[in-house]
Amino acid sequence: MKPTTSAVLMAIAATLLFVNPATSVAQDAGSIQQVSGSVSIVGADRTTRKAGQRDRIQSGDTITTDARSEALVKMADDSTVVLRPNTQFQFTDFKFEQKPTDTSIVSILRGTARLVSGLIGKNSPSRVAVRANTATIGIRGTDFEVSVIAEDTNDIRAGVYNYVHDGATNVQIASGQALNVRKQQTAFAPQNPRPGEDALQLLRETPIFLQQGGGLDALIQSIIIMPPVMFR
Repeated sequence: MKPTTSAVLMAIAATLLFVNPATSVAQDAGSIQQVSGSVSIVGADRTTRKAGQRDRIQSGDTITTDARSEALVKMADDSTVVLRPNTQFQFTDFKFEQKPTDTSIVSILRGTARLVSGLIGKNSPSRVAVRANTATIGIRGTDFEVSVIAEDTNDIRAGVYNYVHDGATNVQIASGQALNVRKQQTAFAPQNPRPGEDALQLLRETPIFLQQGGGLDALIQSIIIMPPVMFR
């Protein structure tokens, strides 16, 4: 005897009740807390959408800010990211399940981002990394900025910059050379090193563009102390 339509529907409903909720939770990596100006998101499926407050971010998403535009993102592990104007930033591989396999790998394709580490950085710092051109920045529970400058200007040389507001980072370049960066220090990996110049160095002074901050910086502390974001 074939099951009735009602019986089939009841069986499907019963099955859905036992689906592990973590399956859906894992789809969301974070959410946008604040947007200023024009900001867009390109998903892993290459679909582009305009970014707005409370929009959810998924692993693989790339956020782009236009000139005079910024965005603040809070991740599921309570880490935060502030994207400065003219920045392209990808949440390359983010997984937060409160397990040793939790991962946070992001990529700065251009521009500047300020990052404050969260639970993954606290519990599994070796599984947190920021990729910036030919440099990779590792963290030790910290608040820092990374800039990727593509071309020389009158005031700024092209390369990767890493300024630490608090805590410490470790910068490593493709050659294997590495450098520890502490609070209020700035590391620089020039795109085109001059003759005799180190390919990775600590600057004597922090460039002005890294000292200026942005309009959303004042929100960072309030975002950090907010209750953990629950994604449904």
